[in-house]
Amino acid sequence: MLGRIAGEAWIVDLLRRFDFDLDRVADGPPEAVHLPIGEPLEMIAGDASGGAFMLVGDDNGDDNGDGVARPVLYVGSEGEGGLIATDLRAALALVVGLPSVHDATSIPYGDDGGARLREWLARADEEIREDWPELDAERARLRQALDLPEADGLLEALHRLAADEDYRPVSDAGDRYEAMVDAPGA
Repeated sequence: MLGRIAGEAWIVDLLRRFDFDLDRVADGPPEAVHLPIGEPLEMIAGDASGGAFMLVGDDNGDDNGDGVARPVLYVGSEGEGGLIATDLRAALALVVGLPSVHDATSIPYGDDGGARLREWLARADEEIREDWPELDAERARLRQALDLPEADGLLEALHRLAADEDYRPVSDAGDRYEAMVDAPGA
């Protein structure tokens, strides 16, 4: 999937606008990190805040449709991080379909089935539309080109995955990153 994206300049440019910038790989993650479970990490994109999107595990040649998919980790520049998706397609659906991963993890999913979180995200989208009226059309264009699911259906999984301690980044200095979400019941 990354090869397909890199081969289409319009997709690269539009993903950059959604704050998934392939060119930021050259800068590397905010700092060297590893996972407590020992899986290797590969940076695939960065965001404007200096954070990094990283694939977990070894490259098995999978194009995110056949074989074993690689989970996607987010490593933030402010010391927060965690697993955001079970594969690249789901991670891109979140990046494209939400105001930001940060917004989607700033409010707990909650016992209300995510209603309060969805209201928050809808308000954030309205603010974005003030400067980017084509937001919905651009989302639809990328969803179609990359065969992405709707992000709304991935919110609960995002919160569950982001709370997984095995995928919380640790700096090479031994400092554990903060969770992107509050632990259930916190």
